[in-house]
Amino acid sequence: MLTKYRSNTYIPELVKASKMLAQRHNFEHSCSDEAGRLLAVLAGQIAHGKILEIGTGYGVGSAWILSAIAPNVQFVSVDCVKEKIDAVSKIICHQRAEFLVGDWKEAIAKGPFQLIFADAAAAKTIEGVQLLETLAVGGMLVMDDFTPEEHFPEEWKGEPDKVREFWLNHRELIATEIYLTPTTSAILATKLE
Repeated sequence: MLTKYRSNTYIPELVKASKMLAQRHNFEHSCSDEAGRLLAVLAGQIAHGKILEIGTGYGVGSAWILSAIAPNVQFVSVDCVKEKIDAVSKIICHQRAEFLVGDWKEAIAKGPFQLIFADAAAAKTIEGVQLLETLAVGGMLVMDDFTPEEHFPEEWKGEPDKVREFWLNHRELIATEIYLTPTTSAILATKLE
């Protein structure tokens, strides 16, 4: 029998509300509780500055971050689907939160950011250089929804993993991949220069 600790079972009320919103919209790509708890811990370490979320969805990741945000930190979340942002804005009314509709790159002018949660495929892949430029020196980038290599489907095995190669080998970063569950992982990266 596994011991249940509060830190592994607690879900803030704002997160519960956002999860219900996602369920009502049949949205299955929300931030997992494991990733959310990690985001809350990391967001809680930011004492001042700005946090960016790329890919609001229905606000589950936003809710995890806002459940731990410090008083001097601003939060910006962007999604390209207006209906999602409209729905999230009705559930999450937080004085330090701003929700934007559009391409994530429209949020660059609001940076640099001390923490970025990149939950949109293009930002993690083909727009990696711009994403790195948006991160403050000393800032942390969090990207989830990775499959650990030992769980790759057959068609992926032996193929180059350009996303991991970019983030885990980048000279301006110190980065690592961590397991969130036995079959999912995240990449964490801190900008050095």
